[in-house]
Amino acid sequence: MNDRPARPRVRPSVRLCALAIVPLWVLLASACGGGPQPGAVAPAADSAAAAARRDSVAAAARRDSVAAAAEQRDSIAAAARADSLAREARETARADSVRAQVRADAIAESALVLSGLDSASTAELSAVIRFDLDRSDLTDASVAALDRKLRILRENPRLEIQIAGHCDERGSDEYNLALGSRRAAAAKRYLVEHGISEGRIGIVSYGEERPLDPGGTEEAWARNRRDEFAVTARAR
Repeated sequence: MNDRPARPRVRPSVRLCALAIVPLWVLLASACGGGPQPGAVAPAADSAAAAARRDSVAAAARRDSVAAAAEQRDSIAAAARADSLAREARETARADSVRAQVRADAIAESALVLSGLDSASTAELSAVIRFDLDRSDLTDASVAALDRKLRILRENPRLEIQIAGHCDERGSDEYNLALGSRRAAAAKRYLVEHGISEGRIGIVSYGEERPLDPGGTEEAWARNRRDEFAVTARAR
């Protein structure tokens, strides 16, 4: 006779249910707390973002360096161009000065031949008169020079002249042409008022176009503010 108590018999359907319940519980536990938390950044992703930021900063630094180098090159090139232009201006000024002197010498020589006067009278008649800055009224020195010209014109009634007004380089072309005309007209008016026939005196303005001195100094500008006198008909 067997004294061991008999084991209760478990039905197969109960065992299957127990096996099914365990995996479901494991899955529920994994879904609720066992996986990565929402919003958490993986270490690999954080490292990639930092590397991207470093690359962006390095690229910006390279761009700044390239821009600075280009700006420096442009500055050096601009300085070189300015030096070149300054040299050209100086060379042009020297050439203009030489041409002006040659022209003045030629005018003086032709005036001596044309006028029929002796050299002293020719020099006196062709002597320039000068003006103050932006003025067309006659100075005391200009009046004295015109009085000497009056004597020559009275002694030679067939002599005719032209008065050319000139300005320094400051001011617009239009303004300087008008100012040169006023300067020439002021000298003519004085001669006419003192007995010289108006028909014997012509006037013209060259503005700033024919400087005696091409320099850009006060002394050069003072020389260029002038009236010039040239003989247009012989005395004899």
